[in-house]
Amino acid sequence: MADRILVLSTGGTIEMAPGKKGLVIGPGMHFDRNTAGIPPGVVLENQRMFSLPSPHMTPELMLRLTLRLQELEASGEYDGVVVTHGTDTLEESAFLADLHLRGSLPVVFTAAMRSAGEMGVDGPRNLRAAILTAGSKIHDLGVLVVLGDEIHAAGRVTKTCTSNISSFNSPGYGPLGFVDEDGVILHRKPLWRLSMPPGPAVLDTRVGLVRCAAGFGGELVDYLAGQGYPAIVVEAFGRGNVPPEVAASVKRALASGVMIVITTRCYEGRVLGVYAYEGGCVDLMEAGALTAGDMQGHKIRLMLMSSLGRGMCREEIRSLLSRL
Repeated sequence: MADRILVLSTGGTIEMAPGKKGLVIGPGMHFDRNTAGIPPGVVLENQRMFSLPSPHMTPELMLRLTLRLQELEASGEYDGVVVTHGTDTLEESAFLADLHLRGSLPVVFTAAMRSAGEMGVDGPRNLRAAILTAGSKIHDLGVLVVLGDEIHAAGRVTKTCTSNISSFNSPGYGPLGFVDEDGVILHRKPLWRLSMPPGPAVLDTRVGLVRCAAGFGGELVDYLAGQGYPAIVVEAFGRGNVPPEVAASVKRALASGVMIVITTRCYEGRVLGVYAYEGGCVDLMEAGALTAGDMQGHKIRLMLMSSLGRGMCREEIRSLLSRL
């Protein structure tokens, strides 16, 4: 029996063409079995869900995408799904989907760093690799991201370069495997997957993200807390340390009932209570801040949106974060 693969398109550079002033969304992708190298035995369908540049994606639109993927997973209609997406926010959409899917349907996100009108276009090859991966019947890796012939876990992958076709990497972890001309080669499986309890995805989008810099960040924490945000992610220095004035703002927010989660702005390594000076991670944890291991702030923000949307309490969220 042929594999039925759905390509769910959302926009991005993979669908763009040159306009008068620069790249713009074109008429959509054209699937040519010969030029795309789609393997025999694959029945390919395409549905356009959005047609947007990826900076236009919002948590609400990502939620709609996740709910659609949940429907497809429950239906059993397809053997795999490929989501084409713009690169700027791909890792966030893929991570949100990974939080909520149960893993019974292979879901693979892919994209292009170059449009069809540029030299060395990478979209068709990435699409082929994603189709091969989605059709490989891998069910225990979570949502995957495939670009540049590499297979990455949605929870770890990030865009590391503005323009290079090898932009997507998983710092500190590396790819799970790669796609060769004749199929999918896996090197390893992820040891963990951060998942929400079963049920439809729901978001509380009132979660802030503050990135610290030297002598900066406290005013933003104060502002978001004053605006009634129930949770704020703080991207701290190194092991999870912040300037004294930021620490004072964090403590004020915590005292008012705001949940504060500390991540690091470093690409690699965990947040850990090592430093006990004012603003050190020990100091922040003693005040009631939670820590998020080595997860990136923009992904933890989506995890908190999902947790709060479900009505999870602080202790339940702390338990989830303790796995990192």
